[in-house]
Amino acid sequence: MAKKGEKEGQTKTASAERGCRLRFVAVCLLLSIVVIGISVFVAAKGESFAQEPAAAAKTDAVQTKLSAEERNYLQRAMEQDELADDHLFQLDKAMGKNNPNTPLPPENEWDKKVAYINEIELPSQIIYDFYEEKLPEDVIDTEPSPKTHPKISGIKIEVSRKPPYLGREPIMAIVIDDMGVSHRRTAKIISLDYPLTSSFLTYVSNLQPQIEAAERAGHEIIAHLPMEPKVSMNISPDVLTVGMDEKQVATGLNAMLDKFSDIDGVNNHMGSRFTEDAKRMTVVMKELEKRGLFFLDSKTTAHSVGEKTARANNVRYVSRNVFLDNEDKFDYVMRQLRQTEAIARKNGYAVAIGHPKEQTYKALKVWLPTLKSRNLRLVHLSEIVKMLNPSMTANSRK
Repeated sequence: MAKKGEKEGQTKTASAERGCRLRFVAVCLLLSIVVIGISVFVAAKGESFAQEPAAAAKTDAVQTKLSAEERNYLQRAMEQDELADDHLFQLDKAMGKNNPNTPLPPENEWDKKVAYINEIELPSQIIYDFYEEKLPEDVIDTEPSPKTHPKISGIKIEVSRKPPYLGREPIMAIVIDDMGVSHRRTAKIISLDYPLTSSFLTYVSNLQPQIEAAERAGHEIIAHLPMEPKVSMNISPDVLTVGMDEKQVATGLNAMLDKFSDIDGVNNHMGSRFTEDAKRMTVVMKELEKRGLFFLDSKTTAHSVGEKTARANNVRYVSRNVFLDNEDKFDYVMRQLRQTEAIARKNGYAVAIGHPKEQTYKALKVWLPTLKSRNLRLVHLSEIVKMLNPSMTANSRK
């Protein structure tokens, strides 16, 4: 029995020793794995630290390159005409602020300024900064007569008086102001063979040939008379101002009108200040009455005395309803044309004023051919003037 117990004790001791050795080996193996892992991590981190300055420098270089490309893109975008496909009139050498070798036109030399605008064909937003005040967004409407067309939903406009019923087809006049400054843009409007009303500025170059071309296209011609705005700007060589006395106003007006022949009317270019001046507007109306000319009030101010002074002096009067293109965007112009249609359907007539801008031309080119199929009729402005002023007749022109 003693030998058997001794043998069992020896076996247990051997097993314990083997267990200790296995645990020791396992611990050593685990420690080795940890040490190796730490070494690899430190080595990798050290390599990344070594590479980080170079990578950062590379990233900065890429960012610098992208910024330069972006700046170049933006600069060229500013130098382009408003249409990407209008390759004939790129402005790489046109903008004085981007190209110091190309000076801007002299402030007070209008013949050179007009030539500059026409030659370089600046984008619309730049052109109109030279000689146009910001035009109002308001829509001017009148109350329909009992026999007029059904109201179109969506129009929220104050009313003033009932217009006459003008027939089953609503009629519209589209007046294009500022004609003649840019020969290219003017020619595009003239290419629209519809009864538009072209309002030519008084100081443009080659005025008569451009007028004759518009007349051959079936356009009616009126004079676009520069009048003083409220904004401070170098406006034009022919402008009528509130600083003029009555004689100066009459002289200046007649000098402008003498540049035109066989026209029926005029409208104001700018004039937010001048058309509020009853004394000087009375002088204008007296001269228009002598020549038998009507007055289209562009309504660049809500406080214009144009209608009051016209009625007092037996001058036929009409007001615009909508400005078509305060934004030179196709969708905007189309919305304004639809607004003009809605007013015409409600009241029987409407008068809209646009400008020879690229998107105005494109919108009219799409819109004009659709009128007949939609029972709408485009007419010369004088036709609406006659209907609105039935008791007034034009005097003999000088």
